[in-house]
Amino acid sequence: MKRIIAILLALVLAMSLLACGSSAPADTKEDTKKEEPAKEEEAEPEAPADEGEDEGEEEPAAEEDGDIITDFGGAKITVVMYGGTPEQAGVERVFKKINEYFMDKWNIDVDIQFFTFGDYVTNTNNLLSSGEPCDIFCSGQLNFTSTVANESCYNMYEDDLIQKYGKDILTLVDSSFLKGCTIDGALYGIPTMRDLAVGMWCIVVVRQYMEDAGYDFSKIDPEICNPATEEDMTELFTALHEAHPEMNVIYPWGRSLLNQKFVYDPIGGDDFGVLLDPINSLEVSDLFSSDMFMDYCKLMHEWQEKGFISPDAATDTNGAGTQITAGTLMADTTGGKPGIVRQKEVERGDMDSIAFQLGPNFVRAEQASVAAWSINSDCENPEAAMVVLNALYTDATVTNLILWGEEGTDYVFTEDGHIDFPEGITKENAEYYNITPAWALPCEYSTYVRVGDVIDLWDQTIEFNNTSDKSKAIGFSFDKSEYTAEYTALTNIWDEYAPGLLFGISDPETTIPEMIERMKAAGLDEYIEAKRQAINEWAANQ
Repeated sequence: MKRIIAILLALVLAMSLLACGSSAPADTKEDTKKEEPAKEEEAEPEAPADEGEDEGEEEPAAEEDGDIITDFGGAKITVVMYGGTPEQAGVERVFKKINEYFMDKWNIDVDIQFFTFGDYVTNTNNLLSSGEPCDIFCSGQLNFTSTVANESCYNMYEDDLIQKYGKDILTLVDSSFLKGCTIDGALYGIPTMRDLAVGMWCIVVVRQYMEDAGYDFSKIDPEICNPATEEDMTELFTALHEAHPEMNVIYPWGRSLLNQKFVYDPIGGDDFGVLLDPINSLEVSDLFSSDMFMDYCKLMHEWQEKGFISPDAATDTNGAGTQITAGTLMADTTGGKPGIVRQKEVERGDMDSIAFQLGPNFVRAEQASVAAWSINSDCENPEAAMVVLNALYTDATVTNLILWGEEGTDYVFTEDGHIDFPEGITKENAEYYNITPAWALPCEYSTYVRVGDVIDLWDQTIEFNNTSDKSKAIGFSFDKSEYTAEYTALTNIWDEYAPGLLFGISDPETTIPEMIERMKAAGLDEYIEAKRQAINEWAANQ
């Protein structure tokens, strides 16, 4: 109540001065704020207080430095994150430290909620639809374009929000990637700063099996994705198959990761109308009628007939990692990036592995938004939320608490600058370990590097992103809401044919024409034409 009375008195004083033809002095901070009552109200969503609120429990007003708020009066911001193992003994302790840090530095009460990878989409959508606290969330996991269309994302350009409270983000994130989260001039998300580029079509083989096959390691570097060809892989797989005929050699990806096999851009987030030459052209074409797709499916069919791929691969519910650790599989596919060899070895229980890469490094249009982080459009204090989001991207104290926990308790530094477990602690008995991988954070770059990875991993990753070929369509989004029936029909047809084609079970020369005929009957040409018109209009406005 006291604050309401103060505001009313200030307004009365201002009106009196105007009526007398006078103006308030401009050289005092107090009077400058009185000239902009609307802006101050917007920055303080908790005012006016609820009726009957006890005056002694009223939160302090946010302090401002000029027009920049520096003390947020205990504003509560809920961050909804995702990871693998959120239920750990040390979570409460570490999250308390994170909250204390934000309270001490900005007087912001930060509540972090963690959901598992499998639960994140459903639980976060429920929070957004119910109006429960969800101020910062990964909109890319929910489908960025759809989330923006549902008006769930705050425009961070509004009132110079990011310019005032997210300056570090603007310094960190390349403008070409920010463009990928910008729709009609509004910035609705920030790209996750990780490996935005993808090393196309990487194959990672357990080293022991290559040794058993008599492979000559002198011609490769075990720490990188070694350039290779389809012929190289066929030759290696032949040797592996001969050395271990009881095992499957390779597990290729299914349809959801086809775009990490060869360079094309699935604009709009689906394969029904793509850019076949995305680095140089915005021409929309049919992927399934292309020589690129036919040649790939023929290779998978050849590998299947040679016995390299399990005939049950399309229906096997065990992932490649599970099959490798079980000793039934020798290699799988992945997207290449700096540090990928060590990542795959960790996934496989520290099995030494060798990586090969058959394609270039490439950034698809959707990579900028596929894991974007956003502020909820219903956030009561977007300024405080922007401060928190900025810290999640650039503040090493925050990012390393989330990723590694507390120094001395959960990790220690080695002499060369890596981190490792303290003496007597292992991943089996650690109170806080691997709650989420670094790539699931808003930004990897400010996190410490664990023993086993190269110490300059993040410098390599930044260079990897900046030097990779980029799609001309970064920033384009396609609204498929008017083509829901066609999209559903096309998806159902593709789901039916994809396993047989991509695991080499079906003969592509007969199956692909049959699939295309059905897709055309379901509206493929009309869907492609809609994308073509949309991207031409988008390009004309750039």
